[in-house]
Amino acid sequence: MSDVLEITESNFEDAVVKETRPVLVDFWTPTCGPCRLLAPVVAALAAANEGKAVVAKCDASANVNLAVQLNISVVPSILVFKNGQTVARLSGVQKQAKLQELIDANL
Repeated sequence: MSDVLEITESNFEDAVVKETRPVLVDFWTPTCGPCRLLAPVVAALAAANEGKAVVAKCDASANVNLAVQLNISVVPSILVFKNGQTVARLSGVQKQAKLQELIDANL
């Protein structure tokens, strides 16, 4: 089973921008109830997409500069990156099927 990658300001460039596979990043905070509801969905996506896409989480409260740079104003926010560029953005709790569609559309 694939683990969810933890994104920080220090590894964002290598883990997201330079990654050739699609990268789905869940921006969350520890005090966010809806973020906790989304966590098992993100974990399931990581397992389902092992080897073909990267599924990651970023604590927006611990990586404020990155959250500001990416215009994260609400959590949870899901961003999908392809070739270092944001190609999709959703806010709020999402169903696994919807997030899988975003990944599949960018493979």
